[in-house]
Amino acid sequence: MLQTGIFWAMYMTLFLVLVVILNTYYFAHDIYDLKDILPELAPVTLLVLIGFGAIKLRHIDSVTPKQSQLFLMLLILAWCYLLYGLIQLSSAPLPGIESLADILVMVFVFALFPNRKVMLIGILPFLLFSCFYRLHEFPESPVYPLTKFACVLAIIVSGQKIISGWFIKAVIRDFEKQKLVKQFKRLALIDGLTNISNRRHFDETLSQEVRVSDRNHHALTIILIDIDFFKRLNDTLGHQTGDEYLIKVAEVISSAVNRPRDLVARYGGEEFVIALPNTNLDGAIRVSEKVKELLQQAELLHPCSDVSDQVTLSQGLAQWEQGMSQDQLIKAADRMLYRAKSAGRDRYCFDGDDY
Repeated sequence: MLQTGIFWAMYMTLFLVLVVILNTYYFAHDIYDLKDILPELAPVTLLVLIGFGAIKLRHIDSVTPKQSQLFLMLLILAWCYLLYGLIQLSSAPLPGIESLADILVMVFVFALFPNRKVMLIGILPFLLFSCFYRLHEFPESPVYPLTKFACVLAIIVSGQKIISGWFIKAVIRDFEKQKLVKQFKRLALIDGLTNISNRRHFDETLSQEVRVSDRNHHALTIILIDIDFFKRLNDTLGHQTGDEYLIKVAEVISSAVNRPRDLVARYGGEEFVIALPNTNLDGAIRVSEKVKELLQQAELLHPCSDVSDQVTLSQGLAQWEQGMSQDQLIKAADRMLYRAKSAGRDRYCFDGDDY
């Protein structure tokens, strides 16, 4: 924020330098010549040009707060030098000098508005300059510059406090809104029981991966998984225990994959699915074996299974082929899953063989 504000103040500085030059050339030439003010204009102009050059070489976001504060102090000192130099060059009072100081106050107010302390550092030199200049040139009316100084400072400080409060509230509301959107999105894409992706998320992801594979000719394999005799387990141990087993199986399957683009989802009921981008059938077989091994280590007891005294899985593997649609890929995996069940369960099957 500070870097952006100072960047804007640099643009305004160049504009105000141009204003000073034009006013000197067209309206104040009877007071002093344009070439007389060039030494006073040089520091602020060179400082801004150096600033723009430094930003061009380094991105504005890479500028540190300390560097920004140092540049701000130099810019304020350069403007004070210019204002003082204009006064020294003229023996008559110059109302335009006071106006220029007031404009600089507004420039630094807008540029440094979010940070009150930095803003006060930026505007106080010009407020004090305007006050003391009028006191020096018009000593017979000291009340006006003093009351002007106090009123302007009070308006700026109170205005900054009020608008900053509005800004903070707006930021908090926006943050809360984004947080709610993320929560709703998460609820829409995450299975509420197992806390892994749901079928909707899987369908969307698989659709994208099929397009990527079709475009880049990359391998893509999915594994459709079903818990063997899950209905019996539910009827025997109860639905609460069944839900606990679904959560544990989801954890086991998720721990078998670790690449960022691999996706594990609950496909429905006691069915799960794994999408493996950039993975051929051999790689998917290794994942299936790992799932089977991890599930055995979990030792989830199944009192009424025909194949084991522990929970087992049937898995159907299918590899995407050129021209195959998303639905065709899922149907291929479903056929392999059906074959695994028909062959006795507790195994994985793919086109050509089963284990």
